Amino acid sequence: MGSEASAGFVGYPMVEEAAAIGVVADVYAGLLQSMPFVPSLFKSLALCPGYLVLAAEQAGAVLPDPAYASAAQELVTSVRDAGMPPVDAEVQQALAGFAGPLSRMLLLAAGLRLALGGELDAPPAPGRPPAGQPVEPQDPAPSPADAPAPELYGDIRVALDTPIVNTVWRSLAGRGLLEAAWDVLGPQAATTRPAADRLQRQALTAARQLPWQVAAGPSALERDGLADARPGMAAVLDAYLATLPRVLVLVASSTDAT
Repeated sequence: MGSEASAGFVGYPMVEEAAAIGVVADVYAGLLQSMPFVPSLFKSLALCPGYLVLAAEQAGAVLPDPAYASAAQELVTSVRDAGMPPVDAEVQQALAGFAGPLSRMLLLAAGLRLALGGELDAPPAPGRPPAGQPVEPQDPAPSPADAPAPELYGDIRVALDTPIVNTVWRSLAGRGLLEAAWDVLGPQAATTRPAADRLQRQALTAARQLPWQVAAGPSALERDGLADARPGMAAVLDAYLATLPRVLVLVASSTDAT
């Protein structure tokens, strides 16, 4: 594409690992105990550090639960036939590795959005502050500004109708695989949109059934003086709820091809 539209499509800012300080760094360090990098969802939520703390607390109680992993895998399985994978084996393998993280973040975004709207019938989280630790990612994704694909990022935003450049695209760019992947996946963005819309609804339904402990609900935001941040965080979560299914339907086909 490389059009004027793509060049003018403004992306969401994120707090990268190297720029994390204070409670943001504490949350990131906690996430990195079980992940090789901080997912872009958390980097976007870090624009409001107080909300990030609540979101990470709510995530921490459910992420290790087998029901969560099972529901995430069902999301991947449900859209494996929605698209066609790239032929290149290295690109397929790289994409397949992101299917699980994308599905887990989709469920998390759904649960956080439901909590923010007061729609989760679940007990409150105990309220444990994050511990201070160094931020040491095993495999950090390049930032949108540093990774060598700014024009292609614009094309991706336009094709997926999103302000977000997910970690999957930035990691592929850092490995020199993004162009080969997007040449195949980009033309499928429009044809897989109905499957992505169904996946979004499926994720919200599945999220309602998970064993959450609610930390990021309206009362917690009021308690912590974050009520003014609620509309902004809702907008971020809505953007991820739209974007993650659109990316996952493109990536999931590679899980069958590897």
